[in-house]
Amino acid sequence: MNNFTFLDYSILIVYILVVAIVGALFGKNQKSTKDYFLGGRSIPWWAIGLSVMATQASAITFIGAPGWGYEGGLERLIMYLNVPLAIAFLIVTIVPFFYRTEVYTAYEYLEKRFDVKTRSFAAFLFLVARGLATGVVLYAPALVLSVVTGWDIAFTIILMAVLAVGYTVLGGISAVIWTDVIQMFVLWFGAIISMIVIFTKVPGGWEQIVSTASTAGLLEPLNWSMDLSVEYSVWAGIIGGFFLHIAYFGTDQSQIQRVLTSKSIKESKLSLLLTGVLIIPQMLLFLFIGILLYVFYQFNGNPEISDLNELFPMFVVNELPSGISGLIIAGVFAAAMSSLDSGLNALSAVTIRDFYSKFFKKNASEEHYLKASRWATLLWGAYATVFAFFVANLGPVIEAINKIGSLFNGALLGVFLLALFTRRTNGTGAFAGLIAGMASVWAVTQFFTISFLYNNIVGAAAAYIIGYAISLIGSKPEEYKLKGLTMKEKEVSTQEKLAKRAESAASVEEMQEEEPVNRWPFYLIGYFVIALIFLLIIQAG
Repeated sequence: MNNFTFLDYSILIVYILVVAIVGALFGKNQKSTKDYFLGGRSIPWWAIGLSVMATQASAITFIGAPGWGYEGGLERLIMYLNVPLAIAFLIVTIVPFFYRTEVYTAYEYLEKRFDVKTRSFAAFLFLVARGLATGVVLYAPALVLSVVTGWDIAFTIILMAVLAVGYTVLGGISAVIWTDVIQMFVLWFGAIISMIVIFTKVPGGWEQIVSTASTAGLLEPLNWSMDLSVEYSVWAGIIGGFFLHIAYFGTDQSQIQRVLTSKSIKESKLSLLLTGVLIIPQMLLFLFIGILLYVFYQFNGNPEISDLNELFPMFVVNELPSGISGLIIAGVFAAAMSSLDSGLNALSAVTIRDFYSKFFKKNASEEHYLKASRWATLLWGAYATVFAFFVANLGPVIEAINKIGSLFNGALLGVFLLALFTRRTNGTGAFAGLIAGMASVWAVTQFFTISFLYNNIVGAAAAYIIGYAISLIGSKPEEYKLKGLTMKEKEVSTQEKLAKRAESAASVEEMQEEEPVNRWPFYLIGYFVIALIFLLIIQAG
């Protein structure tokens, strides 16, 4: 058995320092909050797309998904099968509105459409949910370092926090995205190398792997149970997961902020398209690593672990060649820091844009707001560090982070849907809808036993229905609260639209560029159907 050698330690330390330095360098020329939070809206779509993927393939996935695969096989892949559908929906609806209204945070749009109290409450809910989730993101790599080195988990949490917060404070969103691009390739490399090594260590090769995994029920991704308490049934995964991912990619500031850094609406949509295509094979890869580990340990004794989150890191350290294990663990840390910095940057953006500059320090200089943004990042880093000490009690980290989000995201999604798809809803109704959505999720979790994936539907439906009903009692919103801010615009003839848009050559060019974009959602729906057929074939075979 190999241990973590001097070479591994050297690779780990050098890699972490390089990523931290690269991230910090992006703060050199930042002069405004637009640079700090939106990267000057000049970042290419492919980098944004890889950054979103990197967050999905963060240390949470790298550690948690193999544990999922080891315990339940491909069962949890169903939770991600809906992502192409969710991305198709977002490309058509939410993303264009956020980009055109030129907001820094998703919650600024809610003030434009409703009022200040709805914006502030939604922003507050995001701060609570993402602040807690960031603590989970910090805990995951700290656990890896503790397992690998034998150091106390409390020390590794603080060490990781200091490293990640340090360059996030300096680098802003540009550091987040470009360090994500680096670590994305390192993570994929590590995952593929790990899979190959495990494959070579299993006697009997592919036939033995398939036979052992099938006998254990690990190659059955589709559970057609209609029981709402079944955590990962087809219905919970596709329907509940659809609402989960619309809320996550469309209303969570840590995700939507990256989309807003692109050069155009088309590039924003392209970045999301990349995510919609890659996330299923990525999750399949990490889950399959867990299945391979299950088969491997059938022939090599049970792994000596106290927590499934330790499974893959322990294998990497003990079974992979010296140097390779160091690079893979380094990739885990880079992923963790990149995931942590995206959360911290988003938390800072909401704190400064939705609260500090709105209520406490109006009309200050950009230099002042930039300095305040860095202080806010530092304070949220401290908050995440404190919460990370309590994460061990939440179970598998990847499941914990999704459960935290499900308590808040459904209600937020419901209010954004009200904003986009209704013209009658006013600020009072939207605010009441947010409260109703939260209360309904709490009630369901207290008095019923259903999959947490359905929480997003419950919260969204309650927020939408109650919000609309309350609005009918009050007055209609004024026209300036509707113009250009809803999907249900007043009817304008096609000729008028074309005449207006054809006034400049730039508008004509934009129209031509958008034509192929309009077909992308249909491609994503087709991709979803193909992926479902693929899983049906696996199940049957």
